[in-house]
Amino acid sequence: MSSNSGISLLRERARKAADLVERHDFIRVYTHHDADGISAGAIIAKALLRAGKNFQISFLKGLNESFDYEKGDLLLFADMGSGYADLMSEVDTDLVILDHHTPSGEINPKRNLAHVNPHLVGMDGTYELSASGVSYLFATELGRNRDLASMAVVGMLGDKQKIVGGNAEIIKEGIEAGVIAERKGIALHSGKLRDSLLKSLEPYLDFYGKKEELEEFLRKAKLDGDKDVDDLSDDEVRRLSDAVVLRLLQMKAYTGVFEHIIGKQFILKNILVKNSVMLTDIVNSCGRAGVMSLALSLLLGDVDSLNRALKINEDYVIQLLEELKKRRNEIREGFCIRYLVMENGLSASPIATTFSRYLMADKPLVVINIKNEHAKVSARTNENLAKRVDLAEVMKVAAEKVGGRGGGHRVAAGANISAEKVDEFLKEVDRLCCAMLA
Repeated sequence: MSSNSGISLLRERARKAADLVERHDFIRVYTHHDADGISAGAIIAKALLRAGKNFQISFLKGLNESFDYEKGDLLLFADMGSGYADLMSEVDTDLVILDHHTPSGEINPKRNLAHVNPHLVGMDGTYELSASGVSYLFATELGRNRDLASMAVVGMLGDKQKIVGGNAEIIKEGIEAGVIAERKGIALHSGKLRDSLLKSLEPYLDFYGKKEELEEFLRKAKLDGDKDVDDLSDDEVRRLSDAVVLRLLQMKAYTGVFEHIIGKQFILKNILVKNSVMLTDIVNSCGRAGVMSLALSLLLGDVDSLNRALKINEDYVIQLLEELKKRRNEIREGFCIRYLVMENGLSASPIATTFSRYLMADKPLVVINIKNEHAKVSARTNENLAKRVDLAEVMKVAAEKVGGRGGGHRVAAGANISAEKVDEFLKEVDRLCCAMLA
C-alpha cells in the first residue's frame, strides 16, 4: 500500500475519533511521558481548547500504571493503548486510541471505539508516523489546526523516526502553513559550538570528560568552539559534518544515524524554542525528570516555563552523561545480545538508545533498571538488525513467559517484569534473538 492511500485511510479513522470527541462535553486524556507522548498531548490539548471542550490530561509511564475514568466521559489514550488489547477491551466508556505501537490483537470494545494507528492501514509506525503525528491528523479533522504540525516534529525526532510517509506529509503541511522552515545543518543545540558538542546526546559524540580530544577535534576541523552553532557558515557546517561523520565511524556507530543528524534541520517558527533538536531534548528531559506539565506548558507557549525547562534539561544531560560514563564498562555479553542490569539507575531507555546507536551497534542491547521488586526493561537495536530481529515480539513473548508484559516496535521495545525474574527473562530474550538471527 502506498503511503498516500495509507494516510487517506488513517484520516478516515481520525475523522471517526473527531466525531466521537464532538459528541462529548468532557474528554479524559492519558498520554506517555516521553517527547512523543508529551507533544501528542500538547497537540490534543490545543485542539480540544479550540473546539471548546473540557478535558483533563495526565501522563503515564505505561499502561502498567492505573488509570481512571467516569462512565459517560470519553477516554482518550495517546502513544499507548494499541499494545494492550485486553485492557482496552475492558474499558466501559467511549474510547479513542491515537497510537503508533504494534497492536497486540483485536480490541473488542464495550462502547464506541475509534482506533487510529498507522499499522492498521499498512503503514509503519516505527518510522513513518509517531503518536504526535497521529494526534496531528486527529487535530486537523477536529478543526483548523494545521499550525500544530510544528509540535508533531518533536515526536518524530524524539522517537528517531524518518521523514517519510506520514511524517513527510506533516512537514509539507507545516511548511505550507508557515510554521516549519527547513535549513541545511547538523543536529546540535543552539549555543556555543564547543558546549553543544560536549553535551550532545543525539548525536552522542563521546566528548564528555575529554576536553583535550574536543579541542583537537575543533582544531583539525578548523572550527571556532566559541562560535554559535546557528551562526556557522555553509563551509563551516560542511567541515563540521565531515568531522562528526569521521568520529562516529571511529566509534563504530550505526551508520544509519547519519541521515538523522546531518542534512535537513527543522526550525519551528511558532514555538518558543525554534531549534527542533533542542526543543525535543528539552521536552524529553522534562519527561524523564517527571515534570511533564512543564514541557506541556512550554509547547503551548508559556514564556515563564522556558528558563526552568532549560535548567532541567541542563541538569538531566549532565546526569545522563555521567551515567553513560559509569555504565559503559558494566555491559555484559550474551550469545546474541548485550545486556546491562542496573539497580536504581537514572533510566533504562536513554542508556539503551545511546549505547545501541553509537557504541555497540552489532547486537541488540537490553538494559534493565531494577527498583525495589520491579524491573523496567528497554531493548534497542538498529534498522539492519531489525530486518531479522523483532524486539516488540521478543519483549512480548519473553515478558509473558515470566509473568510480565512487553511490546513496542521492532527496533525499540520494552517490558515490565518482576525483579526476581530478570535472569530467566534475559535467557529467554537471548534465546529468541538467537532464533531470529539464525
